[in-house]
Amino acid sequence: MNLLPILLLLALLAACTPSEPFDAELAARADETEEETEDTLEPKLESIQKHVFDPHCIACHAGSTAEQGMRLDSAGNSYYALVNVRSNQNLLQDRVEPGDADNSYLIDKLEGTQLSGEQMPKDSNPLDAETIAVIRQWIDDGAPPPNPDDDEE
Repeated sequence: MNLLPILLLLALLAACTPSEPFDAELAARADETEEETEDTLEPKLESIQKHVFDPHCIACHAGSTAEQGMRLDSAGNSYYALVNVRSNQNLLQDRVEPGDADNSYLIDKLEGTQLSGEQMPKDSNPLDAETIAVIRQWIDDGAPPPNPDDDEE
């Protein structure tokens, strides 16, 4: 009996088998890293809504009683309340001037350099510099509107 074909078949099968056993813990960590990446603050309004406006702003800026009439309770409402809208506290600035974070009253309010009123978020710790930098980037990128498919009203 010729063993050569059988040995070749066994060698071929061995080559197709992974050399390292499946590591479930490593796979779980990779999944967690992917989820963390998806849940990181990005310079997109949907992300800013989720990571900044929802946890820090909607206590005062939601519904028909929103302070300054500025509803920040959804990405769509936030866009229409901020972008190219004149500030009630500083009539020389828009709340968000697309492409110009340095001339956007929202940034002044977040950084505490505003001419009137309190630094935002009100009655809370100021946002960290990294968070404000992401909001600045969104504005400097032209303050694009939210993707309608991602906004839940």
